[in-house]
Amino acid sequence: MKKTMITLIVLLAFITQLSARTTVRLIRNATLRIEYAGEKILVDPMLSAKGELGASALGVNRNPRVNLTMPVEEVLEGLDLVLLTHNHPDHYDSAAVRAIRKDIPWFIQTEDVEQVKTKDGFYHAEGVADSAYFKGITIIRIRGNHGRGKLAKMMGPSSGYILKASHQPTLYIMGDCLWDERTRMAVETYKPDYIVINTGGNIFIPQSLKDGDITMNEMEAMQMIKACNPHIRFIADHMDAVDHCQTSREILRNQAMYDKVDRNRLSIPEDGETIVLK
Repeated sequence: MKKTMITLIVLLAFITQLSARTTVRLIRNATLRIEYAGEKILVDPMLSAKGELGASALGVNRNPRVNLTMPVEEVLEGLDLVLLTHNHPDHYDSAAVRAIRKDIPWFIQTEDVEQVKTKDGFYHAEGVADSAYFKGITIIRIRGNHGRGKLAKMMGPSSGYILKASHQPTLYIMGDCLWDERTRMAVETYKPDYIVINTGGNIFIPQSLKDGDITMNEMEAMQMIKACNPHIRFIADHMDAVDHCQTSREILRNQAMYDKVDRNRLSIPEDGETIVLK
């Protein structure tokens, strides 16, 4: 009887995973709500009200520059897991610390454990050195560079994550990582079907005048898309929400049109929009 019950539970879990719809919903900036292998995953929660965080790198506009398009309660409803690429305030803010239940599992960089688990009290937070496993989902950490030269050191560690599960598309959440040898190797190794790219062209004045952007801009995004296997689809975010972003959705669309990028390969969602992964 016990063996039969275990078999039934495993079978039901398999059927659930097989029938689960995979979606990526852009909440705002780099905050995503993903449904993957039957689990509801929140990525990089920045939940502050418009202007609550103050100005950042440019010191011009208060952040976030736009309101959420849905209540915070809707963002967090039925949440199973949080993924954090790094703990900069435009990816992890005080509003998220207040709003998210402390018993929710988190997967984070090992470098962020002290902040998220020890100081902020998310006691199920787990630092990912290389990979982790959650209810049928393999989570692979991809270390990247959040800038070049002196800026890369100033920005500190930043990561992306590969999500893999049976009968699901492989998804690479790239985070605030540039297109370089590290991220290129990750794409070649894990062959994702979809990649979420942070394409805000963020700058940090005055150092960016020498070292360039700290996230991909529209030109680097086009280079990446052209370099990758044609079957890979891209979802662009991290635009039009914080004051140090120089690449807007309109600029990215304009560049994609100029470079004749296949419209089926690049999605540029609005806040609140959901992309269904095939």
